[in-house]
Amino acid sequence: MDTDALRLFVMAADVLNISAAGRQLGLSPAVAGARLAKLEQQVGADLLHRSTRKVSLSLEGEEFLPFAREILAQQDAAFAALGHGSSAPNGTLRLAASSTFAQLYIAPLLPEFLDRYPHVDLDLRFSDTQTNFAILRLKTVL
Repeated sequence: MDTDALRLFVMAADVLNISAAGRQLGLSPAVAGARLAKLEQQVGADLLHRSTRKVSLSLEGEEFLPFAREILAQQDAAFAALGHGSSAPNGTLRLAASSTFAQLYIAPLLPEFLDRYPHVDLDLRFSDTQTNFAILRLKTVL
């Protein structure tokens, strides 16, 4: 199955506009329409209802959409496992530190960090409460 056509279908379903979805993928409206028609022929169902004024999902398209999303997610995960795909860091970075340390050393770096890594979500926890990690470690061992 052509995953590029699946990606186009998912994007078209999200924006309800085949031309706009095609443009996001660098395709002309004619090429985008032809790719979707070929995908529909391959799956044996009309996935989108088209009129001169609007696009909407068909019943078959609504049923097919979650599977198309899953196929694309699995493809992305497979490429990521091999080190392919997005080379930009992404995910959540969790950091706990004292408030004073954060104000002096972390806060000044945050704007540049967020500009450089827009796909990284930050989970920052700052507190001046002292924690005795030796006691915490002892409790987890017991």
